[in-house]
Amino acid sequence: MRAKEIFVIMVALVFAVALTSHSRADALTEGKYELKEFKDETIPAIVDGAKQIPANTKNFLTKEVAKTKEYQKNSWADAKEQNAKTFGGIKKFFTNLTNKGQ
Repeated sequence: MRAKEIFVIMVALVFAVALTSHSRADALTEGKYELKEFKDETIPAIVDGAKQIPANTKNFLTKEVAKTKEYQKNSWADAKEQNAKTFGGIKKFFTNLTNKGQ
């Protein structure tokens, strides 16, 4: 009984994948490009893109490091202000307690 259930589920999965799949192998020749034109246009672009990966990665990382440093600088400045306000409030609370006690 268990094997029959698995078989039915597998057939249903294959059927569902076949219905939802829209890719066809001959899509390049039916479109507006012929296969030869497609290869001639895209291969140099792919090679150029691959050559630019190291430079693009370096630029991206440099920009991210700069943004992170700026964010941390602003974040530390905000934290410093908040800590000053908090400590000022605590000091004020305790000085009011000692003044009321006298």
